[in-house]
Amino acid sequence: KKAGIEIGDIVVITGCLSKKLEKFCQELDVKTLFNPFYDVSGMAASLWTAKEELKEGFLFLYSDILFDSAIVQELLAGQGDIRLAIKKDGLRQEAEKVIEDRGIIKSISKDELGKENSEFIGLAKFSNIGAEKTIKELANMLKENLNVSFINIINTLVQRGEPVAACDIKNACFIDIDFPEDLKRAAELFA
Repeated sequence: KKAGIEIGDIVVITGCLSKKLEKFCQELDVKTLFNPFYDVSGMAASLWTAKEELKEGFLFLYSDILFDSAIVQELLAGQGDIRLAIKKDGLRQEAEKVIEDRGIIKSISKDELGKENSEFIGLAKFSNIGAEKTIKELANMLKENLNVSFINIINTLVQRGEPVAACDIKNACFIDIDFPEDLKRAAELFA
């Protein structure tokens, strides 16, 4: 909301604990969609659940991150049909590793890449053209494997030659909450 996104434009994909999350979102007037395959699938299947909502372009974010609203504003203001928010330097072991060169993503993976210089923070922007390409790739990859991750989709597009832009968040705050100590740190960062 701080970045100018209207509540009516927000869609939350649910899976685990869906009833609780749907009740919470309903109280906020936020639309939800249920991924019935959440327990046997990756993030790509969740995106597929919302494919009709994505066609005009969308802002994507993981549900376990907290971030400064300036990151969203920067993502939305920048050029590129697909644009990922990245943080350079200080890569965490569990991070989704990125090789970025002059504002373009060259590779993204959960595994060590050897020349990674950034991490994907879990926020991305897609124009209507980027959304169309992503939805098409979702359909192709989900035919083969339901457990496809978001970054598998993006890396496939990158390796095929689709330009994916990088948006360096520089010193903006973000935290990926994977462990109990992350939750404590998040409370301190966003007090």
